[in-house]
Amino acid sequence: MRKFVIAIFALLATAAVGQPRDALIVPGERVGPIALGLSEADLLKAAGAPASTLRQGNETVYGFGRISAQIGASGVDLITVDDPRFETADHLRLGLAAPVATSLLGQPAKRTTLNGVDTLEYEGMQLIVRNNLVMQIRVQRR
Repeated sequence: MRKFVIAIFALLATAAVGQPRDALIVPGERVGPIALGLSEADLLKAAGAPASTLRQGNETVYGFGRISAQIGASGVDLITVDDPRFETADHLRLGLAAPVATSLLGQPAKRTTLNGVDTLEYEGMQLIVRNNLVMQIRVQRR
């Protein structure tokens, strides 16, 4: 009986720890479990129930906390990151100084400024910069 109780506690402890959370941003591919190109059904299976849903014409934006996924005719076509816990393999994340971001990624292919907000465009990713800090990361197809 004692071995049975120990086995049950070990099983519960393993379940409580679970698998590590995927917080990797891969430009042009995915953010955590949300990948570009996923269908609506596959998105909901990967990310769970959305906290918010906004339909705009042929597109739908699902909000999952501080991550959102926009779905068009060909599946997920834009993933927006507003959560500093997500980062690229090079540790690019929200709150990073823009000069550090450009030292990691190089000069952007395109840079635009509107109302004090800079958009730095890279292959498969945009960085939204305000007051010289990365405020948002957008992952899109290459």
